Amino acid sequence: MNYFINKTLYLLIVFVIAISGVFVLVNNMPGDPAYGLAVSIAQQRNMQIEQALEIAHKMMGIDPHESIFVRYGKFVSNLLKGNFGYSAFYNTSVNEIIAKSLPWTLFVISLATFLSFTIGIFLGAFAAQKRATITEGIISTVSSIIQAIPPFILAVLILFVFSVRLKVLPLGGAYPVDIEPSFSLEFISKIFLHALGPMLAIAIPQMASWTLAMRGNTSQIMEEDFIRFAEARGLRDSVIAAKYVRNNAMLPLVASLAISVGYMLGGQTLVESIFNYPGIGFYFGKAIAVRDFGLLTGLFTLIVIGVILATFIADFVYALIDPRVKLK
Repeated sequence: MNYFINKTLYLLIVFVIAISGVFVLVNNMPGDPAYGLAVSIAQQRNMQIEQALEIAHKMMGIDPHESIFVRYGKFVSNLLKGNFGYSAFYNTSVNEIIAKSLPWTLFVISLATFLSFTIGIFLGAFAAQKRATITEGIISTVSSIIQAIPPFILAVLILFVFSVRLKVLPLGGAYPVDIEPSFSLEFISKIFLHALGPMLAIAIPQMASWTLAMRGNTSQIMEEDFIRFAEARGLRDSVIAAKYVRNNAMLPLVASLAISVGYMLGGQTLVESIFNYPGIGFYFGKAIAVRDFGLLTGLFTLIVIGVILATFIADFVYALIDPRVKLK
């Protein structure tokens, strides 16, 4: 119980520091966060930009004469109420944008994580069991090269080869615009097809990382005394690999799995933008491009919450699955 309480308090402190940093960073960016909305209002109502700015400030609940401390107090108060802010560019609440974009991001991340982790664990364990052979050298070299490729570069390559040249993948979007959303098999299959491009761009580098991590862990475990003792007992290599090596080598990776999901929540901005996929990363990139400070702050905060929750889950799960760590 003490372990749980200490971790919770620690992550609460980290959360306060992180969202404070987000607030200070965004609020010190040059420009008026209401300017984009004011331009739109001025064009629609045929009025001066100064008048439109006053209206935009009222719509967004911004007082330009307030001190940063007062604005910070309002920011925290809104956040405690579950209000992530207001988007000037989209003229709607950030909560609405999160509600419609987060499921798409979680869908792609879930597919990418499952595929990359499953294949990476298998390849890493296989490479370690084939140590000092050409098989291990090929797997390790290829994985190192793939790991070094940024996901957005891979996204461009996938889009060019499979969408532009081969035309087997769609150019972008979450589903075809001429299909009505439903629970039909056709619509579901189109969703998977449209998610395949960004999913592969995310999963392939992650798979290479899991492969290298699993190979390193497996090689280290195979040098432990209890493995030699198991070999001395005459146990088959397959039994040793399944019961002793693979399970122990996977322990640190299971904890890292949750953290990687948290970081992927906001780390795939360019990938979703390249595929025009309407997830969190797509709106995050749009917020930066159009200087939508309200949307930027809200999505930044959401990403911070995701990373902190993932870290908490990873620490707690690791304490449960590893007998060497006690929940005291």
